[in-house]
Amino acid sequence: MFVDITNKQGNSFMDTNIQNKVKDLLDKFRSGAISSEEFKELSAKINQSSEADLEFLFSDEWDKFNSYEPLSQDKINSLYRKLNKQRHITPFMKVQKYWLQIAASILLILSCGISVLYYTQHKDIEYLAQQNITIDSGEHGTSLVTLPDGTLVHLNAKSSLSYKQDFGRDNRKVELSGEGYFEVKKNTEKQFIVGTEVMDITVTGTTFNVYAYEHKNFVEMALVEGSVNVTTKDPAHNTLNVKPNQKVIYDKRTGLLSLEETSNKMETAWLTKELTFRHEKMKDVFQCLERKFGVTFNIKNKNILQDVYTGSFNDENIKSVLNVLKIHYGFEYTMDEETITIE
Repeated sequence: MFVDITNKQGNSFMDTNIQNKVKDLLDKFRSGAISSEEFKELSAKINQSSEADLEFLFSDEWDKFNSYEPLSQDKINSLYRKLNKQRHITPFMKVQKYWLQIAASILLILSCGISVLYYTQHKDIEYLAQQNITIDSGEHGTSLVTLPDGTLVHLNAKSSLSYKQDFGRDNRKVELSGEGYFEVKKNTEKQFIVGTEVMDITVTGTTFNVYAYEHKNFVEMALVEGSVNVTTKDPAHNTLNVKPNQKVIYDKRTGLLSLEETSNKMETAWLTKELTFRHEKMKDVFQCLERKFGVTFNIKNKNILQDVYTGSFNDENIKSVLNVLKIHYGFEYTMDEETITIE
Protein backbone atom coordinates (compact mmCIF):
# COMPACT_ATOMS: atom_id res chain seq x y z
CA MET A 1 0.00 0.00 0.00
CA PHE A 2 1.32 3.45 -0.92
CA VAL A 3 1.34 6.00 1.88
CA ASP A 4 1.82 9.66 0.99
CA ILE A 5 3.66 11.66 3.63
CA THR A 6 4.23 15.38 3.09
CA ASN A 7 6.75 17.59 4.88
CA LYS A 8 6.37 21.27 5.67
CA GLN A 9 7.70 22.35 2.28
CA GLY A 10 5.10 20.15 0.51
CA ASN A 11 7.59 17.58 -0.77
CA SER A 12 6.20 14.06 -1.19
CA PHE A 13 8.21 11.27 0.44
CA MET A 14 8.84 7.75 -0.87
CA ASP A 15 6.69 4.69 -0.24
CA THR A 16 6.74 3.59 3.43
CA ASN A 17 7.80 0.07 2.43
CA ILE A 18 10.81 1.48 0.61
CA GLN A 19 11.64 3.68 3.61
CA ASN A 20 11.57 0.66 5.88
CA LYS A 21 13.69 -1.34 3.47
CA VAL A 22 16.36 1.37 3.31
CA LYS A 23 16.39 1.76 7.09
CA ASP A 24 16.72 -2.02 7.45
CA LEU A 25 19.68 -2.03 5.06
CA LEU A 26 21.27 0.86 6.98
CA ASP A 27 20.90 -1.09 10.22
CA LYS A 28 22.61 -4.07 8.61
CA PHE A 29 25.37 -1.83 7.31
CA ARG A 30 25.93 -0.26 10.72
CA SER A 31 26.16 -3.69 12.40
CA GLY A 32 28.57 -5.04 9.75
CA ALA A 33 26.12 -7.77 8.66
CA ILE A 34 25.32 -6.38 5.20
CA SER A 35 26.09 -8.59 2.20
CA SER A 36 27.61 -7.46 -1.10
CA GLU A 37 24.26 -7.64 -2.89
CA GLU A 38 22.47 -5.77 -0.09
CA PHE A 39 25.11 -3.02 -0.14
CA LYS A 40 24.65 -2.59 -3.89
CA GLU A 41 20.87 -2.35 -3.34
CA LEU A 42 21.35 0.29 -0.60
CA SER A 43 23.64 2.36 -2.84
CA ALA A 44 21.16 2.19 -5.73
CA LYS A 45 18.20 3.29 -3.60
CA ILE A 46 20.15 6.23 -2.17
CA ASN A 47 21.31 7.34 -5.63
CA GLN A 48 17.72 7.20 -6.95
CA SER A 49 16.21 9.16 -4.04
CA SER A 50 15.28 12.84 -4.06
CA GLU A 51 16.75 15.38 -1.66
CA ALA A 52 13.55 15.41 0.37
CA ASP A 53 13.60 11.63 0.60
CA LEU A 54 17.23 11.64 1.73
CA GLU A 55 16.72 14.38 4.30
CA PHE A 56 13.80 12.46 5.77
CA LEU A 57 15.67 9.13 5.76
CA PHE A 58 18.97 10.37 7.11
CA SER A 59 17.73 12.70 9.81
CA ASP A 60 17.91 9.81 12.27
CA GLU A 61 21.17 8.56 10.76
CA TRP A 62 22.82 11.93 11.25
CA ASP A 63 21.96 11.89 14.96
CA LYS A 64 23.75 8.55 15.26
CA PHE A 65 26.91 10.14 13.88
CA ASN A 66 26.88 13.11 16.27
CA SER A 67 29.98 11.83 18.03
CA TYR A 68 32.08 12.62 14.94
CA GLU A 69 34.18 15.76 14.93
CA PRO A 70 32.43 18.55 12.98
CA LEU A 71 33.64 19.03 9.42
CA SER A 72 35.08 22.37 8.36
CA GLN A 73 33.02 24.52 6.01
CA ASP A 74 35.60 24.02 3.24
CA LYS A 75 35.41 20.25 3.67
CA ILE A 76 31.61 20.35 3.68
CA ASN A 77 31.57 22.39 0.48
CA SER A 78 34.06 20.03 -1.16
CA LEU A 79 32.07 16.95 -0.21
CA TYR A 80 28.84 18.55 -1.30
CA ARG A 81 30.24 19.36 -4.76
CA LYS A 82 31.20 15.70 -5.14
CA LEU A 83 27.55 14.75 -4.67
CA ASN A 84 26.75 16.58 -7.95
CA LYS A 85 23.71 18.21 -6.37
CA GLN A 86 22.98 21.96 -6.45
CA ARG A 87 20.89 23.90 -3.96
CA HIS A 88 19.65 27.54 -4.26
CA ILE A 89 20.76 29.89 -1.51
CA THR A 90 17.85 30.46 0.85
CA PRO A 91 17.40 32.47 4.03
CA PHE A 92 17.22 29.23 5.97
CA MET A 93 20.99 28.92 6.38
CA LYS A 94 20.60 26.77 9.46
CA VAL A 95 18.53 24.22 7.49
CA GLN A 96 21.00 24.34 4.59
CA LYS A 97 23.96 23.71 6.86
CA TYR A 98 22.06 20.83 8.49
CA TRP A 99 21.37 19.30 5.07
CA LEU A 100 25.00 19.77 4.01
CA GLN A 101 26.09 17.86 7.09
CA ILE A 102 23.66 15.07 6.25
CA ALA A 103 24.96 15.00 2.67
CA ALA A 104 28.53 14.78 3.95
CA SER A 105 27.52 11.92 6.22
CA ILE A 106 25.93 10.07 3.30
CA LEU A 107 29.16 10.40 1.35
CA LEU A 108 31.12 9.17 4.38
CA ILE A 109 28.78 6.16 4.76
CA LEU A 110 29.06 5.25 1.09
CA SER A 111 32.84 5.68 1.06
CA CYS A 112 33.25 3.47 4.13
CA GLY A 113 30.76 1.01 2.67
CA ILE A 114 32.73 0.64 -0.54
CA SER A 115 35.85 -0.06 1.50
CA VAL A 116 33.96 -2.67 3.54
CA LEU A 117 32.62 -4.22 0.33
CA TYR A 118 36.07 -4.57 -1.22
CA TYR A 119 37.49 -5.87 2.06
CA THR A 120 34.70 -8.47 2.32
CA GLN A 121 35.21 -9.59 -1.27
CA HIS A 122 38.99 -9.80 -0.71
CA LYS A 123 38.45 -11.96 2.38
CA ASP A 124 36.12 -14.23 0.37
CA ILE A 125 38.80 -14.65 -2.31
CA GLU A 126 41.44 -15.39 0.33
CA TYR A 127 39.15 -17.98 1.91
CA LEU A 128 38.58 -19.72 -1.40
CA ALA A 129 42.33 -19.68 -2.17
CA GLN A 130 43.03 -21.58 1.06
CA GLN A 131 40.67 -24.43 0.21
CA ASN A 132 42.23 -27.76 -0.75
CA ILE A 133 41.87 -29.72 -3.97
CA THR A 134 42.27 -33.48 -3.35
CA ILE A 135 42.71 -36.21 -5.96
CA ASP A 136 42.18 -39.83 -4.94
CA SER A 137 43.48 -42.60 -7.21
CA GLY A 138 40.98 -45.21 -6.04
CA GLU A 139 41.43 -48.78 -4.84
CA HIS A 140 42.91 -50.21 -8.05
CA GLY A 141 45.09 -49.05 -10.93
CA THR A 142 46.99 -45.80 -11.35
CA SER A 143 46.07 -42.18 -12.09
CA LEU A 144 47.82 -39.35 -13.92
CA VAL A 145 47.47 -35.81 -12.58
CA THR A 146 48.62 -32.61 -14.32
CA LEU A 147 49.14 -29.78 -11.84
CA PRO A 148 48.49 -26.10 -12.78
CA ASP A 149 52.24 -25.50 -13.32
CA GLY A 150 52.53 -28.40 -15.78
CA THR A 151 54.03 -30.90 -13.32
CA LEU A 152 52.96 -34.50 -13.95
CA VAL A 153 52.14 -36.81 -11.04
CA HIS A 154 51.48 -40.53 -11.46
CA LEU A 155 49.50 -41.82 -8.46
CA ASN A 156 49.57 -45.49 -7.47
CA ALA A 157 46.49 -47.29 -6.12
CA LYS A 158 45.13 -46.13 -2.74
CA SER A 159 46.97 -42.81 -2.96
CA SER A 160 45.86 -39.20 -2.70
CA LEU A 161 47.35 -35.83 -3.63
CA SER A 162 46.14 -32.48 -2.30
CA TYR A 163 47.09 -28.84 -2.90
CA LYS A 164 45.67 -25.36 -2.35
CA GLN A 165 43.36 -23.63 -4.83
CA ASP A 166 46.02 -20.94 -5.34
CA PHE A 167 48.78 -23.47 -6.12
CA GLY A 168 51.66 -21.72 -7.87
CA ARG A 169 50.82 -18.18 -6.77
CA ASP A 170 53.14 -18.02 -3.76
CA ASN A 171 54.54 -21.56 -3.69
CA ARG A 172 54.22 -25.00 -5.24
CA LYS A 173 53.43 -27.37 -2.39
CA VAL A 174 51.45 -30.60 -2.45
CA GLU A 175 50.66 -33.22 0.20
CA LEU A 176 50.99 -36.91 -0.68
CA SER A 177 49.55 -39.97 1.03
CA GLY A 178 50.45 -43.21 -0.74
CA GLU A 179 52.81 -43.48 -3.69
CA GLY A 180 53.51 -40.97 -6.45
CA TYR A 181 55.97 -40.53 -9.30
CA PHE A 182 56.71 -36.84 -9.92
CA GLU A 183 57.93 -35.18 -13.12
CA VAL A 184 58.31 -31.64 -11.80
CA LYS A 185 58.16 -28.66 -14.16
CA LYS A 186 61.33 -26.63 -13.60
CA ASN A 187 60.93 -23.22 -11.97
CA THR A 188 64.04 -21.80 -10.27
CA GLU A 189 62.01 -19.00 -8.64
CA LYS A 190 59.46 -21.26 -6.96
CA GLN A 191 60.53 -24.50 -5.33
CA PHE A 192 58.32 -27.55 -5.55
CA ILE A 193 57.63 -29.22 -2.20
CA VAL A 194 56.10 -32.64 -1.59
CA GLY A 195 54.90 -32.96 1.99
CA THR A 196 54.40 -36.39 3.56
CA GLU A 197 53.49 -37.55 7.05
CA VAL A 198 57.10 -37.43 8.27
CA MET A 199 59.22 -35.43 5.80
CA ASP A 200 59.27 -32.72 3.12
CA ILE A 201 60.93 -33.15 -0.28
CA THR A 202 62.10 -29.90 -1.91
CA VAL A 203 63.09 -29.51 -5.59
CA THR A 204 63.03 -26.94 -8.40
CA GLY A 205 62.56 -29.38 -11.28
CA THR A 206 63.31 -33.09 -11.28
CA THR A 207 61.93 -36.66 -11.42
CA PHE A 208 61.49 -38.85 -8.38
CA ASN A 209 59.29 -41.46 -6.73
CA VAL A 210 57.76 -41.12 -3.26
CA TYR A 211 56.39 -44.04 -1.23
CA ALA A 212 54.46 -42.72 1.77
CA TYR A 213 51.56 -44.94 2.77
CA GLU A 214 50.40 -44.03 6.27
CA HIS A 215 49.94 -47.66 7.37
CA LYS A 216 53.52 -48.61 6.42
CA ASN A 217 56.47 -48.40 8.81
CA PHE A 218 58.67 -46.43 6.41
CA VAL A 219 58.62 -43.57 3.92
CA GLU A 220 60.90 -43.62 0.89
CA MET A 221 62.01 -41.16 -1.79
CA ALA A 222 63.95 -42.49 -4.81
CA LEU A 223 65.56 -39.94 -7.16
CA VAL A 224 65.62 -40.66 -10.89
CA GLU A 225 67.14 -37.38 -12.12
CA GLY A 226 67.90 -33.89 -10.85
CA SER A 227 68.62 -32.90 -7.25
CA VAL A 228 66.47 -33.17 -4.13
CA ASN A 229 66.64 -32.07 -0.50
CA VAL A 230 64.80 -34.22 2.04
CA THR A 231 64.04 -32.78 5.50
CA THR A 232 62.35 -34.66 8.33
CA LYS A 233 59.48 -33.04 10.25
CA ASP A 234 60.60 -34.32 13.64
CA PRO A 235 62.29 -31.80 16.00
CA ALA A 236 65.75 -32.92 14.81
CA HIS A 237 64.89 -31.73 11.25
CA ASN A 238 67.55 -33.87 9.58
CA THR A 239 68.31 -32.93 5.97
CA LEU A 240 69.89 -34.99 3.19
CA ASN A 241 70.87 -33.92 -0.31
CA VAL A 242 70.05 -36.73 -2.72
CA LYS A 243 71.60 -37.45 -6.13
CA PRO A 244 70.23 -39.56 -9.02
CA ASN A 245 70.08 -43.33 -8.36
CA GLN A 246 69.93 -42.76 -4.62
CA LYS A 247 67.01 -43.17 -2.27
CA VAL A 248 66.20 -41.92 1.22
CA ILE A 249 64.41 -44.18 3.70
CA TYR A 250 62.81 -42.90 6.90
CA ASP A 251 61.98 -45.51 9.56
CA LYS A 252 58.89 -44.35 11.46
CA ARG A 253 59.62 -46.70 14.37
CA THR A 254 63.16 -45.44 15.06
CA GLY A 255 63.12 -41.99 13.44
CA LEU A 256 66.29 -42.86 11.50
CA LEU A 257 66.93 -41.35 8.05
CA SER A 258 69.22 -43.36 5.75
CA LEU A 259 70.63 -42.96 2.22
CA GLU A 260 71.08 -45.92 -0.16
CA GLU A 261 72.11 -46.55 -3.76
CA THR A 262 69.41 -47.87 -6.11
CA SER A 263 68.77 -48.65 -9.77
CA ASN A 264 65.21 -47.31 -9.36
CA LYS A 265 63.93 -50.45 -11.05
CA MET A 266 62.01 -51.80 -8.11
CA GLU A 267 60.82 -48.36 -6.98
CA THR A 268 59.27 -47.51 -10.36
CA ALA A 269 58.05 -50.96 -11.44
CA TRP A 270 54.46 -50.03 -10.54
CA LEU A 271 54.38 -47.47 -13.39
CA THR A 272 54.34 -50.16 -16.09
CA LYS A 273 52.07 -53.16 -16.59
CA GLU A 274 54.97 -55.50 -17.18
CA LEU A 275 57.07 -56.72 -14.28
CA THR A 276 60.44 -58.15 -15.31
CA PHE A 277 62.87 -59.94 -12.98
CA ARG A 278 66.34 -61.13 -13.94
CA HIS A 279 67.94 -63.31 -11.32
CA GLU A 280 66.26 -61.32 -8.54
CA LYS A 281 65.97 -62.58 -4.97
CA MET A 282 62.45 -63.57 -3.97
CA LYS A 283 62.71 -61.07 -1.13
CA ASP A 284 62.85 -58.28 -3.75
CA VAL A 285 60.17 -59.94 -5.88
CA PHE A 286 57.69 -60.01 -2.98
CA GLN A 287 58.56 -56.43 -2.05
CA CYS A 288 57.95 -55.31 -5.62
CA LEU A 289 54.57 -57.09 -5.67
CA GLU A 290 53.66 -55.44 -2.37
CA ARG A 291 54.25 -52.02 -3.80
CA LYS A 292 52.57 -52.62 -7.12
CA PHE A 293 49.39 -54.19 -5.77
CA GLY A 294 49.21 -52.52 -2.36
CA VAL A 295 49.34 -55.75 -0.37
CA THR A 296 51.40 -57.11 2.51
CA PHE A 297 53.15 -60.51 2.47
CA ASN A 298 53.43 -62.70 5.55
CA ILE A 299 56.16 -65.25 4.72
CA LYS A 300 56.06 -68.32 7.01
CA ASN A 301 59.14 -69.99 5.54
CA LYS A 302 61.94 -67.40 5.36
CA ASN A 303 64.16 -69.71 3.30
CA ILE A 304 62.20 -68.87 0.16
CA LEU A 305 63.35 -65.26 0.41
CA GLN A 306 66.89 -66.23 -0.62
CA ASP A 307 65.77 -68.05 -3.78
CA VAL A 308 66.09 -66.20 -7.08
CA TYR A 309 63.62 -65.73 -9.89
CA THR A 310 63.91 -64.80 -13.58
CA GLY A 311 60.78 -64.04 -15.57
CA SER A 312 58.19 -61.39 -16.39
CA PHE A 313 54.52 -60.75 -15.70
CA ASN A 314 52.14 -58.74 -17.83
CA ASP A 315 49.11 -59.05 -15.62
CA GLU A 316 47.28 -56.62 -13.34
CA ASN A 317 45.90 -59.46 -11.19
CA ILE A 318 47.93 -60.41 -8.12
CA LYS A 319 46.35 -63.89 -8.01
CA SER A 320 47.58 -64.68 -11.52
CA VAL A 321 51.12 -63.69 -10.54
CA LEU A 322 50.98 -65.75 -7.33
CA ASN A 323 49.69 -68.81 -9.20
CA VAL A 324 52.75 -68.71 -11.48
CA LEU A 325 55.13 -68.40 -8.51
CA LYS A 326 53.21 -71.11 -6.66
CA ILE A 327 53.87 -73.61 -9.46
CA HIS A 328 57.51 -72.56 -9.66
CA TYR A 329 58.29 -72.82 -5.93
CA GLY A 330 55.62 -75.21 -4.65
CA PHE A 331 54.18 -73.00 -1.90
CA GLU A 332 50.57 -72.42 -0.86
CA TYR A 333 49.06 -69.03 -0.09
CA THR A 334 45.94 -67.54 1.47
CA MET A 335 44.53 -64.03 1.11
CA ASP A 336 42.83 -62.10 3.88
CA GLU A 337 41.85 -58.72 2.42
CA GLU A 338 45.22 -57.01 1.82
CA THR A 339 47.41 -59.59 3.62
CA ILE A 340 48.81 -62.59 1.73
CA THR A 341 50.24 -65.43 3.77
CA ILE A 342 52.80 -67.71 2.06
CA GLU A 343 52.79 -71.18 3.70
